[in-house]
Amino acid sequence: MALKPFIVHGVQLFVAEKSRVAQGRCLEAGSAAEACRIAEEKVRVGRAIGAAAFTRTVVDPDYDDGGEPVTLAIFGKVPPGLADQLPF
Repeated sequence: MALKPFIVHGVQLFVAEKSRVAQGRCLEAGSAAEACRIAEEKVRVGRAIGAAAFTRTVVDPDYDDGGEPVTLAIFGKVPPGLADQLPF
C-alpha cells in the first residue's frame, strides 16, 4: 500500500557558537503562517539570532523520505546561502 504524502511546517533556529552562526533547535508548526510567526517571534525576543520558516513534503517519516525543505521566510542572522533558497 502506497503512503500518502503530507506537508510539514517548521522553524529552524540559529544560534551564535564560537563567533559563527550554527543550527539550533528545530520546531514544528501547524501551518506555514504559524511557522513564519514563530520564526519572527523567536528572533524578536532574543531566543535565537536567526530563524528560517520552512515547509516540506514527507512521504515516509520513518525513513525521512520526502522532498527538500522550501524556505518560506528568514529572520535575523542565518548561514550564508540560506536566503538564496527562498522561493522568490
